[in-house]
Amino acid sequence: MARFQHTVTLAPVPRRWLESCLGMLHDLAEGTEADGALLRLPDGRLLPDLVLDQGRHLRPGARYRATGAEDGRPETDPTVTVLAWDRRRETAFEIVTQDDDPAHRARLVCVLGIRSVARPREAWLAATLRTSGGKGPRYLGGTGRLHLDLGDWWPSASGRGRPSRAPLSGTGTHALARATVTAVPRPAPDGRWRVTVKARLRGRSFARPLLPVVMAVVGRRAHRAFAEALDGAAEQWNAQVPGLVHKEGELLRAELARALLAP
Repeated sequence: MARFQHTVTLAPVPRRWLESCLGMLHDLAEGTEADGALLRLPDGRLLPDLVLDQGRHLRPGARYRATGAEDGRPETDPTVTVLAWDRRRETAFEIVTQDDDPAHRARLVCVLGIRSVARPREAWLAATLRTSGGKGPRYLGGTGRLHLDLGDWWPSASGRGRPSRAPLSGTGTHALARATVTAVPRPAPDGRWRVTVKARLRGRSFARPLLPVVMAVVGRRAHRAFAEALDGAAEQWNAQVPGLVHKEGELLRAELARALLAP
């Protein structure tokens, strides 16, 4: 087993700001109307590159298809299916993207959910990649899951408590390895978040006895790459997040609307 640990400092995101964003996204979506397969905003403008493929708009089972694929083939366009739509209970979507090239077929299924939008308590992302065709397809696929306990994140980030388990946790499973990741925020002296990320990697199948040997050879480089990847992500976060959290009210709503209308 290989272990990694690194701490980064992040600009904070106020809980009320996140709740406001989620509420606005719900409001913007509920303000759209289905005109047959087309989706329109209240002012009559069409949402580009998105059509209602089946079901009733914003009801469980409603499926939407993106129509912006470069080759224009419907079978390669991503689809989004509503699994749940209730701001007080749960909102969840399934997003499917696939490549039907006979040489390397691939299907990526992601499920994104939050409970609840009115008072967010937890959010999760699950992903499954399946491949076929070509050589060694089983070694190209895998599964992953992330879970964020929003009820524990902000108290931990403010120093008001120490959660019994990490507020952010995830797993990734591959034919040859399984990884687990946790992240715990604590307050920095300047009011930002100091987030400690830990990861464990275990080999599977015939790779299990090989992992200690590999880590003995490339261990230092692997730890350095882990730290550099987190530092790079933190740099991007700190460059973009502060500007976003200072946008409130109608300015933030306009920004979200522009994002929806972008082709």
